[in-house]
Amino acid sequence: MKFEIIVTNVEEAILAEQYGADRLELIHDFKFGGLSPLLNMSQEVCAAVKIPVCVMVRPHGKSFIYDQHDTQQIIHEINYLRDHTDTYGIVFGALTETHTLNIRLLEQVIATKGRLNLTFHRAIDAAYDTLSCYQELLNYKEVDVVLTSGGKPTALEGAKMLKQMVELSNPFSHAKILAGSGITPENAQQIIAQTGVKQIHIGSGVRTNNALDHAKFSFFRR
Repeated sequence: MKFEIIVTNVEEAILAEQYGADRLELIHDFKFGGLSPLLNMSQEVCAAVKIPVCVMVRPHGKSFIYDQHDTQQIIHEINYLRDHTDTYGIVFGALTETHTLNIRLLEQVIATKGRLNLTFHRAIDAAYDTLSCYQELLNYKEVDVVLTSGGKPTALEGAKMLKQMVELSNPFSHAKILAGSGITPENAQQIIAQTGVKQIHIGSGVRTNNALDHAKFSFFRR
């Protein structure tokens, strides 16, 4: 089982690594579900830890629909992360105005990312048809991970869909489901058992008063 932990700065990244995280997701602003961090912050975090760091590429929190200006910003950030940091991967997702997979932008990102791994994030949970969106993503071997709650507000509520997605992934060596949203020390094992996921993504579930809580990490390392 792999545990990806959300962090927002260098201090949190160092602590999360010390506490046993397998991988980090670096974001700015929990309030909007994670936005792009400052590019120099990405550089500093990647230099401060040895475990993989995936960086959020999301220019605003209004929706997962992006205009031409947003697209230029997304491509600029990916170019910087690829060429000027030790970033392991990027976390990205985009939909059309009809809430289907934005294939055009996805293919631009794939063409730009180079060595970077690609996680398609919870934009999939805002899609008109989450399962169909996932089936489309399976056509792209360059998409390494899909972060999802199974189309529901939390992973526990979306457990049935998550299980379906894991089963769809099995024939594809490149496709990995990363379960996220509402995962806590109290429900993690239930979600894992019900879905068969091999990776979980945790934010507030390992925090107390908005700070990483070492005691909560001990549960995930058992």
